[in-house]
Amino acid sequence: MADQPDTGWVVVAEYGAVYEAELAAGRLDSAGIISRIDRRGAAGIFGLNHAGASVRGITLYVPADSLAAAREALDLAEE
Repeated sequence: MADQPDTGWVVVAEYGAVYEAELAAGRLDSAGIISRIDRRGAAGIFGLNHAGASVRGITLYVPADSLAAAREALDLAEE
């Protein structure tokens, strides 16, 4: 990993439920874009094992240099 620049992670989208973030991460993976999901707020309204609505929301991150491609892969409007 020493040959890869440290680009840092940036927020590409926020979702109201874990499954929404997982679907988006799958779309990114299919497009060859790595991502990570911040599940710290993932305690659903029905407990930790519930994949539905989240109390705080779920954040999806991508490397900074992949942000434009990720937004395109997720069909997100330009900011």
